Amino acid sequence: MNYNLNTFLMDNRTKRDVSFLSIVSEFETNFENGDPIFYDKRTFLEIIRFYEEEFQYEKAVEVTDIAIEQFKYQSDFFIIKARLLFQTNCHEEALELLAKAEKISPYEHDVLLLKIRILAFQGKVDEANEILAVMKKYISKEDLSDVYLSESYINEVTHDYSGMYENLSKAVVCDWNNEEAMERLGFAVQLCKNFEQSIEFHQLVLNNNPYNYLAWFNLGHAYACQGEYDQAILALEYAFITEENFQNGYLDCADICIQEKEYQKALTIYEAFLDKFGLDEEVLVNMAECQFQLGDLNNARIILNKILKLDPYNDEVYFKLGLCYSKAKKWNKAINAYHKAITLEDNSEDYYLHLAHAHNALGSYDNAELFYSKAVEIGPEQSIYWKEYIAFLIKIGKLESALVVFQEADDFTFGADLLYCKGVAEYMAGKKEEAYLTFEEALKEDYAIHILMYDIEPELALDTTLNSMINYYKEE
Repeated sequence: MNYNLNTFLMDNRTKRDVSFLSIVSEFETNFENGDPIFYDKRTFLEIIRFYEEEFQYEKAVEVTDIAIEQFKYQSDFFIIKARLLFQTNCHEEALELLAKAEKISPYEHDVLLLKIRILAFQGKVDEANEILAVMKKYISKEDLSDVYLSESYINEVTHDYSGMYENLSKAVVCDWNNEEAMERLGFAVQLCKNFEQSIEFHQLVLNNNPYNYLAWFNLGHAYACQGEYDQAILALEYAFITEENFQNGYLDCADICIQEKEYQKALTIYEAFLDKFGLDEEVLVNMAECQFQLGDLNNARIILNKILKLDPYNDEVYFKLGLCYSKAKKWNKAINAYHKAITLEDNSEDYYLHLAHAHNALGSYDNAELFYSKAVEIGPEQSIYWKEYIAFLIKIGKLESALVVFQEADDFTFGADLLYCKGVAEYMAGKKEEAYLTFEEALKEDYAIHILMYDIEPELALDTTLNSMINYYKEE
């Protein structure tokens, strides 16, 4: 590993300039002590933005209230507070503040545009459209982008997603750097599912503005939705290369890398993320998964154990630790880890399944049977758990029990995997004619997975009748 977790002392979402953090600290101290607070407009704006990015909207509103007292004859902070209240669904209070801002600046576009959005989300579409229609008559070309952006909110509320996409596209064409429009455009594409059109449009945007990180981001997601994962990874890489503070660019790119089994590339991206933004528990979990998939069990366990020092109540981490021990065939340690995961979360079929596997590996068959049965009890609709349970019973010679469990499974789910298991149980119980009929049904259902019956009973490969049947269905 080329990083030291102990150096990641900051758990906020982005690393910030130390001098700015001292200003925030000074503000909080003065606020708590009731001391007078005076800053210039820019400093107030930066403090408000800090709390917004930390999702501390209540504190952001408190800062805005102080700024309003200091700049009571300017509309800026009235608008900002209205926007904050809108974000927290305090619509009526937000409209009251906008009315005050309107008295100070009667023709302020930001006031009217925010008012349109609030009215739209209140369902007052006609009122919102009236304001919009008036604005379109006199608005300058430079401000047209925000008008289209506001109109997209009306489209969203009325479920006119095609109109939403069109207006956001126009907003972007009017201003290639309109980040809010670009963010919402990605959302509109997901609603419309017009991925091919989105790819063409975002390529147009990038021809005009190749450093538009949100265009790269949206393009990456459109490629992913079209199944073009190599192109998606490349586009998402460009998203965080062009904007190094763009967290979602790193995370979404790494997610697709994992999906495509490019674990080393994902690991490199996660390391860059930690170096840039500081400690993130979910990222560390994903890094451990990458190490696990790459076969580096030692580093995977190191990461997982360090996470547990930070969060000793993370059941997923205990489970992944159990998987590491299982892969290393350290079965007792695996069992211990799985039990800890189950103590914290006792409703996960996967936890019980792997606990059963570990007991099975140790020859503790009674415990294994107990935990296989628990797995199917929690996830009865998924055939994989029944398949594992039935295969286990067959392998330990409980053939009649295996057939009984198959009948139980039939009440909840169906799958060719279960038919193959049933056929093996029948065959080994001496019911060969029944078994051949079951195997035929399974082969018709899903020929591709027939190999699983050899995993349960390898000697089936020597049965000439079965081989002839398999060859027949292979030709089909």
